Amino acid sequence: ELIGLLDRLGAVYLDTGENRGLVPDDHPSVVGAMRGAVMGDADVVLTVGRKLDFQLAYGSPAVFKDAKFVRISDSASELRDNRRGAAEILASPAETLRAMVALAGNRESAVDRQWAAKLRAGHQERAAKLKQSMAAAPAGSDGRLHPNRVLSALQDAIGNDAVVITDGGDFLSFARVGLSAPLMLDPGPFGCIGIGVPYGIAASLAFPDRPVVVATGDGAFGFNAIEVDTAVRHKAPVLIVVANNGAWQIEVHDQTVTHGKVVGTKLQFADHAAMARAFGMHAERVETAEQLGPAIKRALANRPALLDMVVTPEAVSSDAKTGLAWVPDLQPLAAWDEAERKWRGT
Repeated sequence: ELIGLLDRLGAVYLDTGENRGLVPDDHPSVVGAMRGAVMGDADVVLTVGRKLDFQLAYGSPAVFKDAKFVRISDSASELRDNRRGAAEILASPAETLRAMVALAGNRESAVDRQWAAKLRAGHQERAAKLKQSMAAAPAGSDGRLHPNRVLSALQDAIGNDAVVITDGGDFLSFARVGLSAPLMLDPGPFGCIGIGVPYGIAASLAFPDRPVVVATGDGAFGFNAIEVDTAVRHKAPVLIVVANNGAWQIEVHDQTVTHGKVVGTKLQFADHAAMARAFGMHAERVETAEQLGPAIKRALANRPALLDMVVTPEAVSSDAKTGLAWVPDLQPLAAWDEAERKWRGT
């Protein structure tokens, strides 16, 4: 129904963490890499079954400026938070979208097609640059792989029908940008890390004929690492990819910059592959770019499987730079806060 509405309108589309993959990346409405421009330019914003949380600047008029909001949800709390809509419809989102298309009949869409095309072109250009930079991401001075190099190889291998679960803090920051699939899960905006392995086991049992991949940081993996035993016992066809940087890296970066001292946030470069093999799982430790492709191919063919990817802690994620560790100064809402200060002239 959502894709039907986008096709009918020619409108542009922004996803958030909860609905990644719902609209395919190759759909002409997808313009996620141009998020800031879309928010600033839009005349009408349609929210479908979601709150206006920090991912959408809480609907701030300093960010969305003169936009009118149309809000659709089957939950009242997703209609009335932070910014009321010019129209608010409490109903099934799917049925509402279907009815909107039907009632529109042959009426011409008012979407500015030139504006939409420009956004799409900008999105594609940025996406192509990201893909190239990820594939060529240099190793750290320690010789260890960059997380983006791992994600690039993984994306190339899993195809267009995968189920992907991303988990962690630092590595999740890389993976939420670097991986794409029709079905994606992560801990959610206020969820707990460590969900990767159990989510992946369940997903692989629900979709045994599709590649199911868990991309997790080593810290998050530790929460439920013992569940590799569950995966083996239940023959769950899941691939677990652990980005092993030997640290709670967001916290390490925060402590280093803020205090000049690191306490309690360094981990071992533990051999997670050896642990997985002890439970009877196919597992390999990957330390070089040359090993990446062949190891991923073997792992996908021998699931359940685990790949222990040794990555450099020198790679600084976006969340480490301006993310959740820096409470409250540089949380994801910092950009919106700055926009409001300028808007109010304070």
